[in-house]
Amino acid sequence: MKTKDEHTLEPYFYNQYYLDGKYDVPMVRKQKIDLGKLKLIRFSTIVKNETRDTDATIHFFEYDDRFDGVWKNPPAYLAEIKQYRQIMTPDFSMYTDMALSLQIFNTFRNRWLGAYWQENGMSVIPTISWSNDWSYEFCFDGVEKGSCVAVSTLGCQDVKKQFMAGFAKMCERIEPQTVICYAMPFDEMRDMANVMAVPYLRNTRIAPAAIAKGYE
Repeated sequence: MKTKDEHTLEPYFYNQYYLDGKYDVPMVRKQKIDLGKLKLIRFSTIVKNETRDTDATIHFFEYDDRFDGVWKNPPAYLAEIKQYRQIMTPDFSMYTDMALSLQIFNTFRNRWLGAYWQENGMSVIPTISWSNDWSYEFCFDGVEKGSCVAVSTLGCQDVKKQFMAGFAKMCERIEPQTVICYAMPFDEMRDMANVMAVPYLRNTRIAPAAIAKGYE
């Protein structure tokens, strides 16, 4: 067994951030988020140097293997991502058939990276994900009440009831100031929170400004 001092390359073993909830999820603090002319850019495109629109906000609504490196070596990407306006926490997968232990871990590293980036001076928007009601025990932990948060409805059309149940619970627990929704929000979401929609455009690296009332 390693001692704490031997974990020199694994900073997430140090409980340097405030821990929240039963499973000690790191806390991402509420920040003032600039939502004016919000543009989103995929993390994978900045790593490949495909764009330099540093006025955009980085998001991780893509396959996990395209951003797993940011968890394995957070300092390696810090200088690059700090050039951008804001960053959302990584959307590590939360599937209903995934082991609960892995769902807890994915929530942990979502929040740990958010706390790490805040510590390094970045504006951070927590991305919230859930699976079924079992995940409610931990998946909303580590986010300060009243924060601006992000969700995505991509792939949720066939599980709308389950998505909306989690969305309602998120609104109850976090009381978000604003919810940025990547892709088309369900109509019922607007009855529960202040929702800002950002269109999902399959072949566009940068999603355009958010649309407050839906798509135009």
